[in-house]
Amino acid sequence: MDLMAAFEQAALAVSRWQLDAAESLLRGILDDHPQAAPRALTELAVALSLQGRGDEALQTISRAVALAPLDATIRQNQLILEKLREPEEPDQFVALHRDWGNTFTPAGGCLHLGVPPQTHQRLRIAYLGVDAHTALQRFIPLLAEHHDTQKFDVLFCHGLADADRLAEARRRWPQIRHLGNRDLSARQFARTLAQHEIDIAIDLSGHGHGGTLQALAYRPAPVQMTWLDYVATTGVPAIGYRIADAVTDPDDGCSTEQVLRLPFAQWCATAPKRSETSSGRNRPDTPVIGLINVTVKLSPRLLALATALLQQHDQARLMVLGLTGEASRRHLLAHVPESLHSRLDLHDRVDEAQYHALVAQVDLAIDPTVFSGATSTLDALDAGIPVLTIPGRLPHTRSTASILDTLGLSQWIARDDADLLAIAAALLRDPAAIQAARTTLRDRLRQSTLADGRRFTAALEELYSEVWSKQTPAEPSAARSTLLVRQVNDGIAAQTPQQVIYALEALTLFQTPPKLQRTLALAYNQLGVQWLKRGGRFEARRQFDMALEVLPELEEARHNLALC
Repeated sequence: MDLMAAFEQAALAVSRWQLDAAESLLRGILDDHPQAAPRALTELAVALSLQGRGDEALQTISRAVALAPLDATIRQNQLILEKLREPEEPDQFVALHRDWGNTFTPAGGCLHLGVPPQTHQRLRIAYLGVDAHTALQRFIPLLAEHHDTQKFDVLFCHGLADADRLAEARRRWPQIRHLGNRDLSARQFARTLAQHEIDIAIDLSGHGHGGTLQALAYRPAPVQMTWLDYVATTGVPAIGYRIADAVTDPDDGCSTEQVLRLPFAQWCATAPKRSETSSGRNRPDTPVIGLINVTVKLSPRLLALATALLQQHDQARLMVLGLTGEASRRHLLAHVPESLHSRLDLHDRVDEAQYHALVAQVDLAIDPTVFSGATSTLDALDAGIPVLTIPGRLPHTRSTASILDTLGLSQWIARDDADLLAIAAALLRDPAAIQAARTTLRDRLRQSTLADGRRFTAALEELYSEVWSKQTPAEPSAARSTLLVRQVNDGIAAQTPQQVIYALEALTLFQTPPKLQRTLALAYNQLGVQWLKRGGRFEARRQFDMALEVLPELEEARHNLALC
C-alpha cells in the first residue's frame, strides 16, 4: 500500500475508534516503510494509549523521539503521554516541558509592541482553543453567558470550527466576538490576535491542540495565560501565568509559569444532559464499582485497586466504560485475575445519553491515578455517586481532589492506596451512606461554584483585572519602534534569526515596507537553515514555509524547502 494512503487509513481508523485496525496498519508501515518510523511510532503510541496501554505508549513515543528529537509535534505527543507515567516523575515532567518550550518557542516574542498604545476602555481578553476538546462544550457556555461585557471585551478563538459552526457560535453568543483560526498558520494567528489589540490571551488547550502555543510564542498580547484543559505547565517562556487553585497547585514547583490561584476549584461547568428517568440503582446487595473515565487513563495501579475491591467484596461488580477493540479488552483482562472476570461489565464507547445512563448504575467511582478526572468526576457527582481519589504531586493528578475539596468532601480524598481501599470498604458496607449520596450530591454540586457560572466568572474577572493592574503603562509608539529596531540589529549581529523574526514581525504588523518584508523572509529562511543543519527537518520545513508565506517569490526558501 502507498505510504500516504496507509497513514490516511490509519488516521481514519483512529477517528472511528477502530483501534485494532489502526494498530495493525501502523505496524505494517513500520515494517514496510522504515523511513517513516518517527511518524508511524508517534501515531502508534497514540493508538496504544487509546487502548489503555499507557506503558507501551510511553515506550513507543520514546522510540519516536530518539529518531526525531527535533520534531516539535512528536515531542508534544511525548509531553501529553507523560501524563500516563506511573509512578509519576514530577521533576522529569517539568523538565521535559521546559525543554520543549526553550527549544521550539524561545523567549523574545514582542508582537504586541507593534500595536499602537491602546485607548479602549474595556479589557480585551481572548480565549484560544474554545473548541479544542469535546469536554470544553460544558465549560465555555458559562464564560460566554456571564462575562461582564460592560468591563470586558471577549474574543473566542475557534481552532477547529468550519464556517457553519462558527456562524452558529456567533448566533448563540452575539455578545462575544468570534474568530475562526482553523486555517491560519501560527504566524497568521499571532498577527491576527495582535491586530485585535488583545490585552490578555488565555490558552485553553496547552499541548493538546496544534498551533496555539507556537502563536503565543510571538507574544501577541502583553499578558498571556494558560488554563482549563491541559491542567499542567506548558513550558513556553512567553506564557507568564497559569490559572489553577490551591489544591491542584499547592506550590509553584510544578510550573514554569507563575501560578494564579482561584479561591475555589478551577472548573465550572453546565450540568450534563441526562434523562430524569435515570434514577440510579436500588440493589445495595450487589454494589457496582465504576471506572468511568476515558480508556487512556486505565493504568495498572488503577486496575490493581479495582481488583482489590472486588476481592474484598465478593458481591461487588466492576463496570468499565469506553473499552474499544479486542486489544483493549485483552489488556484489561490481563490485569485482572481470571477468577474475577465473571464480575466485570465491560462496555464499548457509547453516545452521551447511554454514557449517563450507565454512570447512573454505578455506586462508587474510582478516579484514575495517572490523570485525574474533571468532567467525568462532575458527571458522577451530579448523578449522586461518590468519587474516591488519590492525588499525586503533579496538578493533573489532583483535579478530583480540588473538586471534592470545594464541595467539602475531603473524606473521599485518600492518602494512599491502602487508605482509598479502606474508605471504599466503609462506603460499600454502608448502603445507607451511598443512598444518601444519591439524594444529596446533585444539589450540593449545583449550589457550588462548580456550577455557578456568574460567581465563577466574576472570580476570573477579578484575577484578570488584578494581573492587568500590575502591567507597566505602554510606551509611545516611537519608543517601541526604536526598541524593536535595536532588537533587529542586535539579533543580526548575534546571528539569532529567531530574535530578528520576533522584532520584525512587530515592526511589520501594520506596515509592510518591501525592504523589511524581505529581511523578515530571509530571517525565516536562515532559521530554517539552522534547523536543517541540526537535523530538524520538520521544523526547518515550517520555517521555510513561513518565509514563503511572507515573500512567495523568495527562491532561496523554495529551494531549501525542496531539500527537506
